[in-house]
Amino acid sequence: MLTRSPLWPLALLMLLALLAAPARAAPQRTGVLVEPARTLTVNGPFRGLGAQDDSNLLWSEPNRQAGARAPRDFLRKVAPRLRALRMPVVRKFVDVAWFAPRPDGYTWDSPMMRALYTNLRAHRANGSQVMLTIWSLPPWLAASAERKDSGLGPAASFPSAGLSPDYEARWAEVVADLMRHLYGLDGSGLAFDNIAYLGGPNELAEASPARLVRPYSLLRERLREAGLADAITLFGPDAFVEELPMAIAQPGLDPLLGLYDFHYYAAGPVEAGITAALDRLAAAVAPTGKQLWLTEFGEVEAKNDDWRTLPSVAIAAMNHGAAAALMWNTQDQIYNTGNMPSWGLWGVYDSGYRLKPAYYAWQMLASRLPSEATVYGHSCDREQCAGLRVAVLGDAAGGRALILLNLSDAPHQVSVELGELAPRAPLHRALYDPAVPPRHDRWLRVPIDRTVSLQGQPLTDTLPPGALAVYSTVLPPDSGSWVR
Repeated sequence: MLTRSPLWPLALLMLLALLAAPARAAPQRTGVLVEPARTLTVNGPFRGLGAQDDSNLLWSEPNRQAGARAPRDFLRKVAPRLRALRMPVVRKFVDVAWFAPRPDGYTWDSPMMRALYTNLRAHRANGSQVMLTIWSLPPWLAASAERKDSGLGPAASFPSAGLSPDYEARWAEVVADLMRHLYGLDGSGLAFDNIAYLGGPNELAEASPARLVRPYSLLRERLREAGLADAITLFGPDAFVEELPMAIAQPGLDPLLGLYDFHYYAAGPVEAGITAALDRLAAAVAPTGKQLWLTEFGEVEAKNDDWRTLPSVAIAAMNHGAAAALMWNTQDQIYNTGNMPSWGLWGVYDSGYRLKPAYYAWQMLASRLPSEATVYGHSCDREQCAGLRVAVLGDAAGGRALILLNLSDAPHQVSVELGELAPRAPLHRALYDPAVPPRHDRWLRVPIDRTVSLQGQPLTDTLPPGALAVYSTVLPPDSGSWVR
């Protein structure tokens, strides 16, 4: 008589469990060939990644009443984060009412001007160049006041044209005096020569680019008289995609501008729209000899709560001709529109200044790119590599950076052939793996992992699903104390 083994039920259960278990996704594999002779930035080097930073508004009366404790919050919370981000460029708004609330003189020592100085000192210490946008004007600089300033008082966006008194001439004189003061040319003792770019109004205040010509001409002349014409670059139109070709076509405007900039906001996914916009605008700007900067961008639904928008747009900007990309905003928005808690890399007073996942992604990207870099063409630079986005940068001193973004839900094995661009020093990796809670060291920086360093040819690594990796020869100044 045959008897059945008592082990067969266990074997059957094990087989069923194996069949029911989800299959582990096989890793994708992509080879990337870099083309050193093909460069991607229009009319010059890539200047870097930055952000809008108006954290000096923590001092404003509406924000103090809502819970901000300045200067303590800035010194303890914000300044260390700006230092960790170490962005090569930041953009800021200026409310003229801070220093010229009336036509009878300047209030350079007002609380809001002292707050501005504190913020500018932080950026100067970090090596960040500053773009100033003249954002808001007191009523005496325009015929009507259609908006609110940072203190919720009546304000205008841009000087009225064609009237008496000459509001545009007044505006140019006041803005030039602000720059003389910040540079220390009026005996102020200040020395903010990191302010390199100047524009306004934000997003044209619903006017046309033609409205910039006379005020910018007058401002350019006032800056020349102050000895600042070579130190400060005027930019514009500081508006959206459709206005930039209009600005290029506007007679008399191009000679006044040192660069063209635009803003881009859309519902996600944003990649198709931003690449189309970049290609169109880069082609329009190229004949001018000027550079194209993306000075605001964001995804309007998830905003910065979806951190992947930031590297996706940054890589697109690099590969499609832009010379800089600035995200909106370092902190949750605290302008006269109230607190908008999804836009920042961190929250403000009502959240305890909570860091968001987007902070970690932007810190990795902004702080580790070579300065004045060349962006190189490669076999994935038109989004043709499924599930993978790539940017390759280098500078004349041998600095190199490689950015990889895995868009898939499977591991991705990537092999990069740099050819004559092969680095002389290892490219150390910083990794954002969405399966692992983001972390930082005591300096608020994503740790650089020396155990994963790319050398030789080709450069090969495997990215976790959905991960962002930055490989770079660039190390922060005190990196020896914090890299693993």
